[in-house]
Amino acid sequence: MADKKHKYSHTHIVHHKDGSHTVHHEHEDGKSHKDYAVADHDGMIDGIMDHTSEPNEGEAEAEAGNHGIPPEHAAPAGIPAAPAPAPAPVQGA
Repeated sequence: MADKKHKYSHTHIVHHKDGSHTVHHEHEDGKSHKDYAVADHDGMIDGIMDHTSEPNEGEAEAEAGNHGIPPEHAAPAGIPAAPAPAPAPVQGA
């Protein structure tokens, strides 16, 4: 069994009637707990994964928009676009 990659000992989830969730991660040190609210089930799972596991290879780059998908295709699919490059300096200005 692999060692866990986080210092949380317990996670508690409150499921609200409107579909939102409150997540509470209890830290092993007894004081560095993490609480956050999410709007839906996907947000809950994403939050748990973000706080208790290492990203998959390439995941951090993809979330930053460095996935190689052209912006005109990424935006309609809800995929973050890469940041726009800085404008080139104007020569002779």
